[in-house]
Amino acid sequence: MKIIEDTPRRRRADLPGADSPVLQSLERYWQTLRHAQRIPSRNDIEPSQIDRALPYAFILQRVAPGIARMRVASQQLHDILRMDARGMPISSFFLPQARAQIATLIESAFTEPAIVCVPLDSPGSLVRPHLTGTMLLLPLNDANGKTTRILGALVTDGQTGTRPRRFEVPRGAIIRHEPLSLQLASVQSIPRPTQQKGPDVQRPALRLIVNNA
Repeated sequence: MKIIEDTPRRRRADLPGADSPVLQSLERYWQTLRHAQRIPSRNDIEPSQIDRALPYAFILQRVAPGIARMRVASQQLHDILRMDARGMPISSFFLPQARAQIATLIESAFTEPAIVCVPLDSPGSLVRPHLTGTMLLLPLNDANGKTTRILGALVTDGQTGTRPRRFEVPRGAIIRHEPLSLQLASVQSIPRPTQQKGPDVQRPALRLIVNNA
């Protein structure tokens, strides 16, 4: 994977998931829970507040470096695997050649922590239609304040078909990788001008990763 630093010329509207109302609504909700820039807790999540994303949503639990299992899985994930996805490793959704890359991205979402959004592709065949999708990963803390959970969603464009599907990351695809700033607002004692149009909100640095595998 090749990392490209973001530039002002690259618009966020061009990033993976930017055109998905489902993923955008889920991230907006997650952002509202980030009081003082902290990572939201698993216990903060109210399913009634994510009605639009609920059919596509999941919660991952980190069990080892690069390994995470589904603790909560939506109907969409059942339709992709053609079985109950709860308890399954996230690698179950990916072709063998993509699993090392996905493990690296998921581990970075837990440990940096970072927002990750990945374009996906499931090749077609005589019995499976071509399928594309996007996966969003949003870090969550557990009851001990450790980032061991992820709130995520996987949306697809096309028919899943009647057989299990597996994905890969398209070669040359741009992956959104946005490390989070975890400094408390009370620590940021930067003098402000006397006249100001609005609050000064500092966004995390954005890095773009090109899949050149």
